[in-house]
Amino acid sequence: MRLSLDSLDDDTLLGVFSALTVPDVLNLRQTCRRLLVFSSQQIVWQNIGFSQILQQGIPFSKKPLSSFSVRELEDRVRRAYHLGKAWKAPSITFRTSGFAASRGPIQDVHFIPGYDRRWLITVSQGIWSMITLWDRRNLTRVTSWSPKKAVFSALGVNTSEDCEGALAVSLHRYDSVVVEILAITSTAPDSPPGFECVARLNTLHQPIAMCGSLLALADDEAETIIWNWKTQEYAVLQSPVDADLWRNQCTQVVFAYKTILVVRARSVHAFAEPKLAPHPNTCVHRPYAQSTFGWVDGIFVSVPPSSPEDPTGMEGQPLSILVRTKNDDPWSSTFKIQLWTLSPMTSSYETTVDGPHYNFPPSMTTEIVTPRRGALRCTDMVLGPYGTAVWVQPEDYSVAGLISSNVHLQNMPVPQSHETLVAAAFPGLLNTQDEPQVKSSWKNYGENWTCLDYDEERGCVALGSTAGAVTILEI
Repeated sequence: MRLSLDSLDDDTLLGVFSALTVPDVLNLRQTCRRLLVFSSQQIVWQNIGFSQILQQGIPFSKKPLSSFSVRELEDRVRRAYHLGKAWKAPSITFRTSGFAASRGPIQDVHFIPGYDRRWLITVSQGIWSMITLWDRRNLTRVTSWSPKKAVFSALGVNTSEDCEGALAVSLHRYDSVVVEILAITSTAPDSPPGFECVARLNTLHQPIAMCGSLLALADDEAETIIWNWKTQEYAVLQSPVDADLWRNQCTQVVFAYKTILVVRARSVHAFAEPKLAPHPNTCVHRPYAQSTFGWVDGIFVSVPPSSPEDPTGMEGQPLSILVRTKNDDPWSSTFKIQLWTLSPMTSSYETTVDGPHYNFPPSMTTEIVTPRRGALRCTDMVLGPYGTAVWVQPEDYSVAGLISSNVHLQNMPVPQSHETLVAAAFPGLLNTQDEPQVKSSWKNYGENWTCLDYDEERGCVALGSTAGAVTILEI
């Protein structure tokens, strides 16, 4: 007697579906009504999401699979499956779209976590600064926020998806400097959302990073403040002063496992997780370790993805550091993208509650030598938790940089060169090779880029330009 799938009991059928790929499930549900109904159950897509997405190291939401509705879970799992397949292929093809965001240059562009990842913000400046909220689904403007007689000097976006405050902005007016925490809210169910100030702090320090109710602020010398904008408690972190740098700008603050990493112009400083206290808090915390990378053009630290066993995703996991190096040889036509690993301390005897949790210095894992060297308006680079990264490669000035575009002495053709967005996968679950793999190089035929952001979970890159345009690249 031959058995058919339609004759199997539900428990057996669930095991069969758990072993199928996403395309197989979509094909199988078209064969009969019972399989269509069965494949639309929550437990089916939870099993597929766990075995084919989470266990395969494919970018996915930090939220538990059970927190999504069955329709949303299916959509997310199908999109993640497509994304993982694209990254494991020899090359990636981007779907391109874009829109005009302002009449002047785009100063900053950010994807907003949470809110179903539907929002994108741009920062531009005319007479006064302006933040504009865009709907990622149809690239339409939703609302703008521009306090009168104020200029923005810095902006930090909350990495937590379930926090009231979405971003922090430093506002400079003629008589004051203030940092405001903004939420994206709607006054009515059917009304469009807008920005609402939910907290405010008078400080000259600039917002660098947000994680839930914690905001990291820093100056351009050595001081970093961790401020809980809900409880009004804070802690002061003091990095060593670099006498060789007149402006030691803070570019990133990372909330790692029981450690706060402060990334400045050429170095990374590690602080034990401080205890916050209300004003006046006179305790100053010093780093337990630091590492320098010499003359560099950028540093980006990435934390590992979370897991159901460890929601923070950081205990016992290494951190990855992406470094774009500079070369002191004026005739060199290359620069390097280096991946460094900061390993955790594995022995319980090495760590204490308030002591170090990572081994310094970090070790270099691999590097990519890029064939071009030149000036960049956009020096941003982003390394995702799953080991994929994007950055902008400059125009090939070795070909075109020494030839004037107004040559009139003779008929000489001028070679064309364009800056390029590079997408790469470093060794890991999405790249089983021993070396990093460049998956795509997308040329910019328009105005120079000024900023970028990368949403690894959605496989989406946003780039702002000097002409006020935003380009969206989706895998």
